[in-house]
Amino acid sequence: MHPPLPDGPPTTRPAGTAPAVTRRGLFLALVCSTQFVLLVGGTVVTVSLPAIGAELALSPAGLQWVLTAFMLTFGCLLLLGGRTADVLGRRRVFLAGLVLFAAGSLLCALTTTPGLFIAARAAAGAGAALASPAAMSLLTTVFVAPGERSRALGAWAAVGAAGATLGNVVGGLLTTAGGWRWIFLVNVPICALAVVGAFLLVPALPGVRGQRLAIVDGLLGTVAVGMLILGLTLVQTRGVDPVAIALLAGTVPVAGLFLLIQARHPDPLLPLSLFRSRTAIAYLFMLVTAGTSIGPYYVSSLFMQQTLGWTALQAGAAFVPWAVLIAVVAQVVSRVLQRTGPRLVIPPALLAVAAGGAVLATAMRPDATYLGGLLPAFLLLGLGTGAAGVACTVTAMSGIPPERHGVGAGALNSTQAVGSALAIGIAVLLAGAGGSVPGAAPGLDGYRFALLTVAGVALAAAALAAATLPPRSPHTR
Repeated sequence: MHPPLPDGPPTTRPAGTAPAVTRRGLFLALVCSTQFVLLVGGTVVTVSLPAIGAELALSPAGLQWVLTAFMLTFGCLLLLGGRTADVLGRRRVFLAGLVLFAAGSLLCALTTTPGLFIAARAAAGAGAALASPAAMSLLTTVFVAPGERSRALGAWAAVGAAGATLGNVVGGLLTTAGGWRWIFLVNVPICALAVVGAFLLVPALPGVRGQRLAIVDGLLGTVAVGMLILGLTLVQTRGVDPVAIALLAGTVPVAGLFLLIQARHPDPLLPLSLFRSRTAIAYLFMLVTAGTSIGPYYVSSLFMQQTLGWTALQAGAAFVPWAVLIAVVAQVVSRVLQRTGPRLVIPPALLAVAAGGAVLATAMRPDATYLGGLLPAFLLLGLGTGAAGVACTVTAMSGIPPERHGVGAGALNSTQAVGSALAIGIAVLLAGAGGSVPGAAPGLDGYRFALLTVAGVALAAAALAAATLPPRSPHTR
């Protein structure tokens, strides 16, 4: 079998050195803004679901698939997308992902058929799964000095978190100004500009010779992650029914078979050696950080709309300080992490998340106010998730060799996607199991129960992080 063709001329660049990129600030802005657009693409439809459902005659189950179709293909294909970037060339896969994401978005904007609309959402998610890990691996390939890479990953984490948080705001503004189709149409010129920028700014690095695409392995891993996400989605929408139980139970043997193949194959899709270093524990804390961020976000969004009677746009705007604080804190942490080390950052950050969950639980009353109740909790959560997110990202990627950056980025993004799906599914179960308080709004005590559980998980993770993380700054290859 012939090795994969490079997506540029052969390079003699020594291992561990950065490719020649003169306009590094513009390059960083390009890859980070692309990540922002991709993550907004997953959540931007939330506010517009009523309008989409009315025009396309979608049932409630169909509306749920508008959200699920994107997140399912995105979460499932990240690992395979990262490996594809390593093998075929990161710029090539980055461009292919952008084109597929733009095509899916354009089809969403133009179609009047429910089935085709949902299929287009799935295609956009697949495009995002190609472009996102390719963009992150390009970033870690260009920025190789420890301090420079830490700052670049800080910008990446900040922009990504803002994109995931501000999707409701962006969707509400575009839907109000021009109709729901504009939330998809706007992606087309943005992606076109990103493609032009990629040709001008992104180095055409060759793929890693000798690595295989591992399609069969990728499909097996895709099935495992897909069963987990789909099972949790069904729990969220239909409760614990036999189909959801079967999917969740089936995840274990499929994932076990995937890991067994990876352990025995001479060229695995996901080398398990990546998780043998001490810094690999950061993947676990990224899972916790993603879950303890999206869990309170999901619960408080429901609380503001169902209990306080706010519109979706008002609820989305309430999260803006949270997103802004994440961006600011991520930049600060990325600059000091090399001096402090992850042990001095991640445990206190998770303690802040625990405090934010507890404060939010106590603030959830029918007469709750924003400034006196919700905002302090949002600020604590933004402080904690912003610091933990960038510290986990830098720490996890520090133990990955350059030729594996794509699959490492895919694994890290998959961890975030799985953490988010787990958090929402578990939050729905906990909110329903929390009982009821006489005179309280429906589900209010359940929301509190879910948030206190989040606080407990974050507290336990903080203790584990203090005991397991390395005390000094990780060495970045």
